[in-house]
Amino acid sequence: MNTSTILGLLISCIVLVILLLIGIMIVTEKPAIEVQDVKITSLTRSEMNFEIRIAITNPYPLGVSVSEFSYTITAQRPGDPLLLATGTTEEMGEIKVAGSSTTDITIPVQINNSGIISAGMQLLIEGNMKMLVSGSAQVDLKVLHPTIPFSKEFTITREDVISGVSGGNEIISYLLTAGTGILSRMSPK
Repeated sequence: MNTSTILGLLISCIVLVILLLIGIMIVTEKPAIEVQDVKITSLTRSEMNFEIRIAITNPYPLGVSVSEFSYTITAQRPGDPLLLATGTTEEMGEIKVAGSSTTDITIPVQINNSGIISAGMQLLIEGNMKMLVSGSAQVDLKVLHPTIPFSKEFTITREDVISGVSGGNEIISYLLTAGTGILSRMSPK
């Protein structure tokens, strides 16, 4: 055999070993995305702002990038989930996660007035409101681009609103007033 044939075989073997290692990594363990925390950052009569803290864990020794990150937030009402917000993190750009590490990101979310009033009424009546954050992100592994789903249910209570947000008492009073007005229009005369 000549030198170029041996070199070609050596390069082919190296490429095959690299592809085999990547395949083993992908089959054995995938990157994980987990919702760590959801908190209300501000609440007014017209909007509610949240921060969703997400941990992205990369089990591979090489760094990866996360792109095409999308999310949905729904209020979990019995038999009728209410869509509160949906979006992507395009403005954040690609998120780099070093090898064998976890990176935390915070996603700001804004919910408009109509979602607040409907969800707020449930909060007042029941004392709490279950919400679901779900979505997916595409992980760039250079060779493959798997989509990793995530989902977490959390509960917001009246106390969270009152104590955790500036103006929480005023918002509860506003919701009570709005609720009383809606109920009085619905009652027979």
